[in-house]
Amino acid sequence: MASVWTQLRRFRHRDLLQQRLLRAFERDQHECTVIQSAAFRPFLTAWAEVLLKKSEGGATADPHDVPDEVVAASKSASAEVRWLVRRLVSREAMHRGTPHFPSVLLQRGPQYPFQPYELTYLRHKAGSLRGTEMVQKIELPESGGQAEPLPVRDLWAEGCLDDSDFTDFRKAPRD
Repeated sequence: MASVWTQLRRFRHRDLLQQRLLRAFERDQHECTVIQSAAFRPFLTAWAEVLLKKSEGGATADPHDVPDEVVAASKSASAEVRWLVRRLVSREAMHRGTPHFPSVLLQRGPQYPFQPYELTYLRHKAGSLRGTEMVQKIELPESGGQAEPLPVRDLWAEGCLDDSDFTDFRKAPRD
């Protein structure tokens, strides 16, 4: 019975280590796919066993501090596992950062699906359905950098609010 509990403990630390490794990369990077693959699971288990021998947990492990046993064992593994271990040892995250704001969103004009009056206007005035002749550039206001503070609410005077407080009782309920 004790062996079952130790195995469950190992699996739990393996799952915690896997979550820690997944957080080291962006969600859509290929590294996350390899970390979740069946080919990398034995290396996760070995890594978790090394951490348990050191009395460390999988949740607090450094994702880039790969044990030597895992590095040595990965040399005989698949190409993706070798690549992932090299990426972890290199300590380079290769994050892309925040995406750029697309300039297409800074244009106001007719968009599909067209309103009936826009469709009529495009057919008669512009002569096409592209509508690029009607596009106007818009300016976004600069943000002040500081968010406005939320108004202070007096819960004793207003009471607690729930979803039914925002329900419009003039309409029929949806089933």
